[in-house]
Formats: sequence, C-alpha cells, structure tokens
Amino acid sequence: MKEKDIKTIWRVPKYLPYVQPDLTNEILVNAEKLIGYKLPKDYVEILKIQNGGYIRFTLQDTVHSQIYGIGPYFPSLTQFDWTEDQEYVSFNLDGLFPFDGDGHWHLCLDYRKNKSEPEITLIDTELDSEKFIAKNFQEYLSCLALDIKDEYTIESNLKLEALIEKISLELKIEFEEPDSFSHGYPVYRSKFKNAWVWISSNKVPTGFIRKDDYRYDELKSLMEKTSLRYPEISENFYFLSVSEDEAGKELFSQLRGKSFVIRRLKELIYKKST
Repeated sequence: MKEKDIKTIWRVPKYLPYVQPDLTNEILVNAEKLIGYKLPKDYVEILKIQNGGYIRFTLQDTVHSQIYGIGPYFPSLTQFDWTEDQEYVSFNLDGLFPFDGDGHWHLCLDYRKNKSEPEITLIDTELDSEKFIAKNFQEYLSCLALDIKDEYTIESNLKLEALIEKISLELKIEFEEPDSFSHGYPVYRSKFKNAWVWISSNKVPTGFIRKDDYRYDELKSLMEKTSLRYPEISENFYFLSVSEDEAGKELFSQLRGKSFVIRRLKELIYKKST
C-alpha cells in the first residue's frame, strides 16, 4: 500500500455500527493507559481519518478486512480479554492486541519483543499457531493490497437504472429487484445462460446501517451523502461480475458488440494509479 493511499484506506460505504466516535486526544490517551503501550503513529493517523471499520485492502492469503477503532462500540481495540484463550495456546498472549479477527484468528499489534514499536502478528488460538507478518505497523501497511475481486467495469453516462434497462434489452435478460441489504447500495442480479450476473455502481452512499440495528435512528442521517467505492476512477463507472467464466466471455462479447466498453477493474485501477 502506497503512502498516498492511506486517506482512501477505508471501504465505502462505511458500515456505520463499526465506526467509533471521532478520535480525540482524550480517547487516545485513555486507550494507551488501558493497554499500557503507545500506539503506532500510523495507526493513530488512520484512526483520525475514520475511527475504525472495514478497509479496501487486505493481506495476501488472509481474510483480513478491518482495522478496529477505539471507542465504546464493538469492535474496539481496547475490548480484549485473553483469559479463556491462554490455556489453549503454547505461546504467551500478553502484549498482543487484536485489530482484526473472528474470535479464533486475530491480527495483532505485538508488543512482546518491542514495547515501543510493535510487530504485526497473525495468531490462531484454535490451531495454536502464530505467524510473523511485519516488523512494525508501517511495514504492515506496505504489505496491503487492494481487495479487488474478479470484476469488470462498464463506463457510461447513464444512471444505474437506465443502464440496467439498456443491458436488459441488449441481452434479452431480466434483472431482479435490486438488493441493498447486503452492502448498503443497490446490486442488480440476473441470469445469463447458466450464470449469475451482478451490476452495481461506483457512486454509493457514504455510510450504511440496516433498519433493524438498534442505532439506526442515531446514524441514519450519515447515509445521505455519497462517495466513490474506488476513488481512483470516476462515478461514471459501473461494476459487472459473472459467476461463470465461459458465460462471462459470451456476455462481454455481446456487450462489446453493442458498443459497451468492458474493462477489467484490477487493470483499470492499477493503470490509473501509475
């Protein structure tokens, strides 16, 4: 991950229940007193941009997808307790502070060897394993890569609904009602041959929270603004993915034949970044 990417490390839309209140010096000082160590400068700078949540980046061969903030809500860097875990592992858990994990695996700030500059360590309490990731948080950041699935893009000046209608007519397929529950923005789905096709927009709400969340009334106003999921490209880009490779090739061929410009998202992003 390049230094210039730090400001866009957070995933859009941000999942509002996982974002803590804005980081203040008082919150930071109290957190460092609680854990007994100074937090890495780069970690703090990232939390000043957004105090926790899902990120757009990941580590190779992991499912890492979050950086915990500091605050009263789950998940928080300061909400940790190894009491029930220590007896199941052969290594010392004191000095490890998870900033991502699922209860079995944890990506940790590791102060066991260096009390002023923690290493980054991946542990698994179920498998009794630990793996060195980086010598410090800055090196960890350099190991991050954009988490881009095998998606393609369509560039169009049309609104999403109009684009869906046009593609439906060209391919003679029918899209279901869009699903916004899963990701906080509308995703259209249809069948093409034996495959599923999904289409969504780059421009989406800045944040989202589901109506059944107990903090919905408190946070719903934060969904009113919009942002780009991939700020490296414009709001005129839409994302297209197909569940089967062969069906995808045929679908892309047909759309290109109708003057649609189809490009692989990963290639487009990295071309824009260089």
